[in-house]
Amino acid sequence: MSSNRFESPSHAFSSTSPRRAFTVLTLSAATVLFSGPAFAESTAANASDKAFVTAAAQGGMAEVAEGKLAASKTNDPTVRAFAEKMVGDHTKANDRLTAIARKDGFTLPMTVGAENEQQKASLSQLDGKSFESAYLAGQEKGHEKMEQVFRKEIAAGKNPDLVAFAKTALPVVEEHLSLAKSDSAKVEANTMGNGRTKAQ
Repeated sequence: MSSNRFESPSHAFSSTSPRRAFTVLTLSAATVLFSGPAFAESTAANASDKAFVTAAAQGGMAEVAEGKLAASKTNDPTVRAFAEKMVGDHTKANDRLTAIARKDGFTLPMTVGAENEQQKASLSQLDGKSFESAYLAGQEKGHEKMEQVFRKEIAAGKNPDLVAFAKTALPVVEEHLSLAKSDSAKVEANTMGNGRTKAQ
């Protein structure tokens, strides 16, 4: 009657049932498994794919937003055609990425990010040739950045759907970059030509 009602830890362990002992051993094995190098590598890979989803989604949304802005502000047919192409191509790419993210459980960003927001805000303050030059220059810089993002995912991505998406989208990004450069040169040449004409 006077014995202690509570067992010591060592006594409790010694009287553990076989089922409980198995559970303890299983949990211990799981702890080792999920804290080892393989789990760390898996987590890093998943983080890399998550970073790609965020960068690609924010870049794509920014392209659509800036393209719509450019199409509404420019009077240059070359710039308008480029802007409309950006809206169309990136809307399709955004839809594909959204479908993959939902299927594979990736969280999509809700905004274009601070850098892209600032870029659009700066463009909104410009008009005419100043706007067109700044818009195309930003397109060159933006597509150069996204080209590297997509190449990195192709080389190091672990999610097969995202890697396939990157492989399909990269040629489009490269096409946009080339077009931005050529259209920028064309607009600049037209601006200089118009300036010489007015001077005469």
